[in-house]
Amino acid sequence: MVDDTNDHEYDLHQSACPSVNRLKVITACRDIETKKKLYSAWASFYDEDMDVLGFQGYGVMGKRVTELITDKEAKILDIGCGTGRFGLELHSLGYTNIHGVDGNNNFLEKSRERHVYTNLKQCWFGANVISPYENGAFDIVVAVSTFAPLGMDHTALPEIGRLTRTGGYFILFIRKSRLEMEDEIFNVKSVFDEWIASGEWERLGDISSVLYSGTDDGSEHDDLLVEHEGVIVTLRKQAIE
Repeated sequence: MVDDTNDHEYDLHQSACPSVNRLKVITACRDIETKKKLYSAWASFYDEDMDVLGFQGYGVMGKRVTELITDKEAKILDIGCGTGRFGLELHSLGYTNIHGVDGNNNFLEKSRERHVYTNLKQCWFGANVISPYENGAFDIVVAVSTFAPLGMDHTALPEIGRLTRTGGYFILFIRKSRLEMEDEIFNVKSVFDEWIASGEWERLGDISSVLYSGTDDGSEHDDLLVEHEGVIVTLRKQAIE
């Protein structure tokens, strides 16, 4: 395989429509190793791109957390914390015990600069991966636009379940199309269905939300790139008798 990372990095820097095209290059990439390199390079542009695209996930997820968790010292795990924007949102809402994890060190460095996390670790959640946390370590686990094909997928969910305490919550913000996918490489739907059927989890009502507000400009874009429909999924871990 030819390593075309340099060409992709050129696209990340020189795009005529930087924010849209950078996201398009990363979304379209189907080679996992190249995608990792692109993601690493994206750390320098991520905050700018989310502002330009009008990403809505941090605000709506913060509102959801406040509706469920009144204890400001609750132990929160932000999975795929990226540049720390959701950690900053939680901190602004008064939460003081925020832990972050991301698989990419470039993004973790950006999170460290926020000074809002109690602890940050580098770890990728996936098949057969055991993270460096105890069973039931967290009152709430959150994931903001972290789940994606060739990214974090359904194989990460068992570990997330292990880390959530009984009575605790797992909340994710996800594209509607991804939530509905039933594919061998990405199928969070089937895992959620199994969780509910087993009685181990309760799924609270989903909340619909706009994904990107800054892309509704009348121009023609790839639907999967600038999809407007996002969903907040909330699951509460139940005690099994």
